[in-house]
Amino acid sequence: MATDLKIPLITTDSTKDVTTDSISQSTNPALRICCIGAGYVGGPTCAIIASKCPDIRITVVDVSAERIAAWNSDALPIFEPGLDEIVRKIRNRNLFFSTDTDKAINKADLIFISVNTPTKSYGFGT
Repeated sequence: MATDLKIPLITTDSTKDVTTDSISQSTNPALRICCIGAGYVGGPTCAIIASKCPDIRITVVDVSAERIAAWNSDALPIFEPGLDEIVRKIRNRNLFFSTDTDKAINKADLIFISVNTPTKSYGFGT
């Protein structure tokens, strides 16, 4: 059985500077992404996606209120060269950090899971 799947067309001009372009879609984004996990992969990856795709609204969630508070401050929990400047420019525009996981998941069109996966330490496949 074939169905008509309609996917929004999302385009971005990588030459645009998010600091000077208005984000007209912030209240009605083309796509809403929820990233579960505000660690070394989720936070920086979503910051870059948000900086390059201003029509996408990204909410990074984590169970750690301390980590989310750090992402919402000027002292980010992770250091990557230039990351702090990118986050400051787009935070609360189309990049948000929250502990309200249920709300972010319910509003999301796409869920990006970036959580710690422990390495197997015993048995087959170690």
